Amino acid sequence: MTTGPGNQQYPSHPQWQGPAQWQPGGQPPAPPAQPVAQRPSSTAQPSPAAPQPASWPQAPQGPAPSRWGDQPPSGQPPMPYGQPAQPGPPYGQPAPYGQAGPQWQGPAQWQPGGQQPGGQPPAPPAPRRRRTWLWVTLAVLAVLVTVGAGIVVGAVVSEVKGSDPLAEETAPAEPGSVAVTKQDIEALLKGHTAALNDGDLKAYTGIFDQKNAALVQQQTRLFNNLRKLPISQMSYQTLAQEGRAQDSFGRGVTFDLDVAFIHRFDGIDLRPVTEWYRWTVTRQKAGAPLLVTKVGGAPAPVSVGSETVYYPGPWDIWSDITVVRTPRTIILAPPQLAAQARRASPIAEQAAQTTLGWLARNGAQGAAVPKRFVAALVKGQDQLGNLFRKEKAHEAGVSIPMPAWQRSDGVEIGATRVVMDTASPFFRTAGGIGEIFRHEFTHSAMAGLDGGRGGFLGLDNWVVEGFAEYAANRGSPLTANLRYDEGRAYLAGRLPQPFTGRIPDNLSWDTKGMTSVNYLMGHLASRLIAERYGERRLVEFVTACYRDGKPEDALRKVLGVGEEQFQRQWADYVRGRLG
Repeated sequence: MTTGPGNQQYPSHPQWQGPAQWQPGGQPPAPPAQPVAQRPSSTAQPSPAAPQPASWPQAPQGPAPSRWGDQPPSGQPPMPYGQPAQPGPPYGQPAPYGQAGPQWQGPAQWQPGGQQPGGQPPAPPAPRRRRTWLWVTLAVLAVLVTVGAGIVVGAVVSEVKGSDPLAEETAPAEPGSVAVTKQDIEALLKGHTAALNDGDLKAYTGIFDQKNAALVQQQTRLFNNLRKLPISQMSYQTLAQEGRAQDSFGRGVTFDLDVAFIHRFDGIDLRPVTEWYRWTVTRQKAGAPLLVTKVGGAPAPVSVGSETVYYPGPWDIWSDITVVRTPRTIILAPPQLAAQARRASPIAEQAAQTTLGWLARNGAQGAAVPKRFVAALVKGQDQLGNLFRKEKAHEAGVSIPMPAWQRSDGVEIGATRVVMDTASPFFRTAGGIGEIFRHEFTHSAMAGLDGGRGGFLGLDNWVVEGFAEYAANRGSPLTANLRYDEGRAYLAGRLPQPFTGRIPDNLSWDTKGMTSVNYLMGHLASRLIAERYGERRLVEFVTACYRDGKPEDALRKVLGVGEEQFQRQWADYVRGRLG
């Protein structure tokens, strides 16, 4: 997530957790605990900058100093980067990782006319902070829930296998019955998939209620947008069904069907990922075709912030999509931001090249590290919270990890989606744009290394956020950081909490008035490691934290110091740099 000094955050990731398995269609068991608190929204915006010129300065060839426009008033720095948002959990249950098709699972068989049990997740606390691991957990739980075999990143890593109670088609109980079988649904989705991939608009929109002009227009727009995108794989599969699908008296039936849109951006996504839709499906009489009368986002099975699971995508809500390509990025924008996307694309490309090159030179590479990124531009926090999720946004940018649809080769995070708010102070200068892209691209590059061992509170924020801050500002003097004066005020005892000489933990990270300076404290921890042990050791340390979730172990194994010794080194370093 991206927040600037003063609490403008990079979004955080919500965490989905529950002791019992969630079954599609019914109410889930109550979770044992609430998900991790999110970082607070920014409390102060940077002072207004001069009007933006027609074009930005040329993208810097190396890390640029942190620039957010004019300095904010004393004691109120701009907000911190927000944290990458975690993927939303799916509603139904797709096929287990490693299997070909979706799997329907529930304690009782899904009979036409019956209902499946389902579940709801716990909701995260108010203010948002970086949410990479949260979204990862949520997304992976979603996959776990839908797939029947998966992992919960940041909570529990487990395998859940189930049978397929719908392997046999259920025939109508009486000749006059109206029923919808599993085979009917599979045929509907198979034809819809073929129409999309073949470019057959008439067949694609033919399954929707033709009397509903708004729905047909919406789906026509969706079809046209998807056909413009460099997506190499697209298909629809069933997640869950809710409602009566059989009527013995010959009356029509209407029920909700949760559908996974499986897709993969060509050359960018490591594995296919999903967006969850909820369709309202009806069969008006025996032998009548199935009609879809309503389309929206499937509700998230666990309350962790987002109301939906990676819905809506830009293709769902934008009238048209501008696609700007560079060697390492694809920038998506609605028509009103098309010019801004073209101007920002060289800066995004430079940020991707700088970030990926630096990480690779220092050992962060392999099958779980992407080589390119997808980023979407929006304007305002309302739009920021309504892309690949539905929740109130408090950030300037976010990186949303999405779990792979199938996990047969150990790659758990199939892709990330970066979303940037062009109304944020970052977009006032080329330097600010480069900084926020480097921060979010660092989160996206590291997301696939998360081993899910961070515990209930997830990976330590000082590691995850501090590292992204270091990568975004690498090469710039600390005095150029807009949080520098805030850090000095912290040391002097002028902030809500006194400086204790201890690195802020996850419980205290979002204490009112402290989020921004905590970003700086994490940044200084990464900076200390880089200066004392070298950047390669820093990357190795952070990678170990992502994989094992225990900074104290990584400190010993990678840096050869104990936790208490490092805390003392860090406190001395902070006093020396800010005193």
